[in-house]
Amino acid sequence: MGRLFKINSRQLIFASLMGTVAFIVRNMGLYVVLLHPFKFDVRWVFSLLAACWTGPVGGFISGFLAALKFPYPLIDLACIPVHFLVGLMARVFRKMNKSSIVACIFWPIFGVPAYLAMSLLFLRVDVFVLALALAFIGVSTSVIAMVVGYAVEKRTRILELLEGCYVA
Repeated sequence: MGRLFKINSRQLIFASLMGTVAFIVRNMGLYVVLLHPFKFDVRWVFSLLAACWTGPVGGFISGFLAALKFPYPLIDLACIPVHFLVGLMARVFRKMNKSSIVACIFWPIFGVPAYLAMSLLFLRVDVFVLALALAFIGVSTSVIAMVVGYAVEKRTRILELLEGCYVA
């Protein structure tokens, strides 16, 4: 059980770096609007890859950084626990000798209900449109993160590098 929550220094640096990239992307407003309110938010690709490759603690770190919005002290409350859960599922998949990147499918499964609940609590929005927009954002982001993650895993030895057992 303790191994599920263990993080080494390389994973900590990687999660912090990817979370910082997600933070910068969010605060620069880099997203693609396909049809209002449907947009593709690039920051989630970085933070999801960090969660999948560094586990729940790295997911918490990258999710926290991806959730920050400045100049106002705003934070995406649903983002942090969802990244933690994605990282936890990635670690479980890794223990079962499966690709940890498969845990990206849990982003829309955990994220859509969490974001819908937070939005209903704090915002006045049309539930139907919001649910469709959240589902679109969650599914498109997880698919793109999985494609990018599989490509990186196939072309590099990222997991061995992050886990510290890389042999040159």
